[in-house]
Amino acid sequence: MIADRYTKAILSVIAVALVMIAVRLWFSESGLLSAVRPDPAHAQSAVAKYEVTVPKAWGKFVAYSNNNLLLEAPDQSMRIVDVEGKAPEYPKVKVLIRWQ
Repeated sequence: MIADRYTKAILSVIAVALVMIAVRLWFSESGLLSAVRPDPAHAQSAVAKYEVTVPKAWGKFVAYSNNNLLLEAPDQSMRIVDVEGKAPEYPKVKVLIRWQ
């Protein structure tokens, strides 16, 4: 008996929800609910904290970690470039590694 009451209650809730959905769709065409409905939300993106340009002559991108770029130059040297800051101080080369 308890299971029967529970099933009837759940089915009643589902039926009411379906009726609400149908009513909202039906009245949305007539504009009756537009006064009550909130404005739609629009996506907002955050502005970048820093925007830097790294010269291609410094090498190709290998890795990124802790706001540092690891670049490999054509002569097989590696550069660790700090990119956290504003121009003209940044980007700046922190470490230049040359293999012998």
